[in-house]
Amino acid sequence: MKKLALNKTMWLSGLVTGALVGAYLYKNKDQYASQREKLNGLLTDLQSVAGDLKSRLLAAGQEGFNATKSALNSAKEVTKEKVQ
Repeated sequence: MKKLALNKTMWLSGLVTGALVGAYLYKNKDQYASQREKLNGLLTDLQSVAGDLKSRLLAAGQEGFNATKSALNSAKEVTKEKVQ
C-alpha cells in the first residue's frame, strides 16, 4: 500500500472510530453523568492548584529580582569605595 493510501485509510478509520465512540457516549450519556460531575470537580481543583502555583512562582520571581537588585547596588557601592 502506498503512503498516500495508507494515510487516507488511517484518517478515515480514525474518523469512523471517533463517530462511533461519540454515538455510543451520546446514547449512554445518562450513565456517565456522575463521572462528568467528578471530572468538573477535578478540573476545579486543578484550576485552584494552578492559580496557587502561579502566585507562588510570581512571589519567588519577585524575591529573586529584589535580591539581585540589592546585590547589584551593594556591589556598586563597594566599587565606588574602591575607586575613591
